[in-house]
Amino acid sequence: MFNELQTLLNDTLATFRPAFELGISEYELICALKSPPYSIFDEDALCDSLMMFQTHFVLFHCLYQLRNRWREQKIGELVIGLTTITLNPTLESSINIETEDSLANYYLDWSNLGCSNKNDIEALLDSFWQKMAGAELNANMSLSELKRVCIVMEIESLADITLLELKQQYRKLQHKNHPDKGGSIIASQSVLQAYSQLHKYISVNS
Repeated sequence: MFNELQTLLNDTLATFRPAFELGISEYELICALKSPPYSIFDEDALCDSLMMFQTHFVLFHCLYQLRNRWREQKIGELVIGLTTITLNPTLESSINIETEDSLANYYLDWSNLGCSNKNDIEALLDSFWQKMAGAELNANMSLSELKRVCIVMEIESLADITLLELKQQYRKLQHKNHPDKGGSIIASQSVLQAYSQLHKYISVNS
């Protein structure tokens, strides 16, 4: 069953090349894949943490496969970012350069999705945030940036705050700001980015 879904998703994502060239957010991409004529993901694909993580993982698994395929074909470099997925022109000087990519390894390893209970999903979500933050965000934020992300997360002080409390605050804000809950894409992405930055900051400085 998954092989059929993976093949269909891989083929469909290849047709989004114009959108990737302009840049598209993960949320916009999932919404498109939920809607006709694709209807690859279910309507409840983002309804809870389990479905959200599974949808996210399957999508990124296929995106990294597509990135590798387009690299080989010299179509371009698919940059799979925290908030935006963009297709950039291939630089001739970088065609044969191979670098370690921990995020790609994480998503291409299907065993990272091999769990079935809530506790396992929570552990995977924690692992995901740590990998995402460590790969794309700098823990050494300026004081003004630190203040900004605290305002976004509605946190008055970082004194003695735990990662669990940060996660609980993130869920609260996403429940309020997520587009599926009547919020906006920009607000949801701002909360996502602020959470990722603070998660990295607290992990490194605690």
